[in-house]
Amino acid sequence: MEVIFETGEDRQLSPYTGWTRKHWLELAEKMIAAIQPYVTPGKGGLALPNPVRWMDEYLPEPEKMRTFYWMEGYTRTRLLLACWMVGAGRTTLTVDGRSVDILDQFIEGLLSASDPKHPEYIGDRYGNNQWIAEISGVALAIYAARELVWDRMSPAERAQVSAWLLSATGHKISHNNWYLFVANTHCVLKALGEKYDQEELDLYLQQIGDFYIGGGWFMDGDHKRGYSVEQYNAWGFHYFLPACVYMDAVDPAWKDWIIDRLKEYVASYRRFFGGNGAFTMWGRSWAYRVAVAAPFIWAEILGVSPLKPGESRRLASGVMKYHVENGYFQDNMTPTMGYVRENLELIEPYSQYGSPYWGSAAFLNLLLPESHAFWKDREEPLPVEQESYCVPEPDIGMLVAGNHETGEVQIINHRSWHQREGEKTKYAKKYTNFSYSSHFGIDLRRDENGYNCDNMFSVSPDGKKYSQRIIPFFIGLDENYGASYYYPFAGFPFGAPEDVKAFSFDFETEAEEDRSVKVTTQIYLKEFCQIRVHTLETERELAAVREGGFALNYFGKVAEAVIDEDSIALWNGKRGSFIKNLFGYAGPARLEVLLENTENHHTLGGRSATPTLTGGELKPGRHVFVSISGTWFGRKAGLEEQLDLVAKVDVESDLVRLEFRDGTEYTFNI
Repeated sequence: MEVIFETGEDRQLSPYTGWTRKHWLELAEKMIAAIQPYVTPGKGGLALPNPVRWMDEYLPEPEKMRTFYWMEGYTRTRLLLACWMVGAGRTTLTVDGRSVDILDQFIEGLLSASDPKHPEYIGDRYGNNQWIAEISGVALAIYAARELVWDRMSPAERAQVSAWLLSATGHKISHNNWYLFVANTHCVLKALGEKYDQEELDLYLQQIGDFYIGGGWFMDGDHKRGYSVEQYNAWGFHYFLPACVYMDAVDPAWKDWIIDRLKEYVASYRRFFGGNGAFTMWGRSWAYRVAVAAPFIWAEILGVSPLKPGESRRLASGVMKYHVENGYFQDNMTPTMGYVRENLELIEPYSQYGSPYWGSAAFLNLLLPESHAFWKDREEPLPVEQESYCVPEPDIGMLVAGNHETGEVQIINHRSWHQREGEKTKYAKKYTNFSYSSHFGIDLRRDENGYNCDNMFSVSPDGKKYSQRIIPFFIGLDENYGASYYYPFAGFPFGAPEDVKAFSFDFETEAEEDRSVKVTTQIYLKEFCQIRVHTLETERELAAVREGGFALNYFGKVAEAVIDEDSIALWNGKRGSFIKNLFGYAGPARLEVLLENTENHHTLGGRSATPTLTGGELKPGRHVFVSISGTWFGRKAGLEEQLDLVAKVDVESDLVRLEFRDGTEYTFNI
């Protein structure tokens, strides 16, 4: 739905977004008003409409089922309420002509949710541990509004809530970001002067520290889970760890360590945001999208940000404004299950309609007073609004490239993957594509023959079923360059069956499955075009290979296509995507598009088309494929220059030499 603000834009203070603190307060008020019809009788749940019912099979009892689906909407909106009350300096809100006391609602719900005898109790009765994560978020909200909430509660009420928080600790949990939840809960209890377990807090902080890989980045788990480096850094690690510092609940050594990691991350991650306000999304839990602003806000709250306050605000406001203007809200003003609009194809099975409220983390900025430089200073441009760049991030195996002219940011991925894969998770597309963009989404389509091939090189033994990389093995990065190799038939050939839950590989010995085919991919970035060299080594005959450029979403008729013998360019009225054969592909360029049932297979909504190159009938031995892929904006402006970027290609036994139209050269070792 379109959100109409009463607050006018201020282009003097905020030349890039027009947003001010009043926009954030107004948006928070609209969101809080929108949930009022769904508040449960005891105020300890949020009965949102929820067609995503992944826990039904585990909850045969109707009462448990009902309260479980109430849980996330309730727990994840508590921080929104807390930040609004603190930021607005008041606790009542007029909703449909009636005055609602949000503080009373907050406290009454807290007492209901923490009472084991209450029908709306949230605790160990659901058959899984999700309540542990949810209670952690409520704990942070309590601390954020402690002078309003905690100071108003009686000793008996505090004791009840403290016991409830403590009940969410001391359990066996997943070996990943879940350590953050328990550590955060202990820190809240410690900061409030209540009983907590210092030994478990120390242990879990150390476990979290073991996930650190460098440059401000954490891996979500260890190597046997995959190289899971994604947005859980923003809305997990650099959300809860700075909160522990904010509460002054960790010792000085941990405090310094957490702050140093946060500063590194903010300095790195700022380059991942496009001029349109969007970020280069990859990984899972896309519905949390606006929570990526949390680390930048924490850095301002703690007074440690390496950015100017105006850049931090421009980034946070840019992200929120982009999503508000691109389908963030349903007609009832609750967040959509998707990225820019409702898209259940995109959502993992652990999500439900309360899940997107993890984005309440974006409203942490309301804890900053109106007099803070975050609100008072003029907006500063993002890195991509200042200049073009291509920066290696070796710790995460990615190049981060920004195009100043268009505002687009791309990441080129040579390391990211996740251990889980299946029809519902679709992690192979979310983690292992060659590239992700701030302006172009990905195609999630998958059938029994494999995924669509956008930003992917895939191989087929029979010309029907295609297999792509599941596990990239990192070779290295250099200036404008990156490389990795992979075994297309290792891991999950043709995609995982529905009943596959998880698997682990010994990272040192790579995958134990079929290694009869190996592909080494090298990508060089020139004038924001990707020149890709794939060296395929096969011990058996293959029927076909294919490679795609960026998937293009469109609405209505099929995207406009310009096809010649060795290239294909697509245009959707706003932006375009192309790919061109430079060497090796025998088949003609073609349009890869599913003509039926294609709505919402693209992460930006609508239907999806991918420019595709094909080749086939490969004998055992080594084969080389060279392509150029890119994007463009503004009808066909610049397309011809990009298609003609490479003037000459020479492929020898161990080298690929490129000569560009500007006279420069580049050589790949193969």
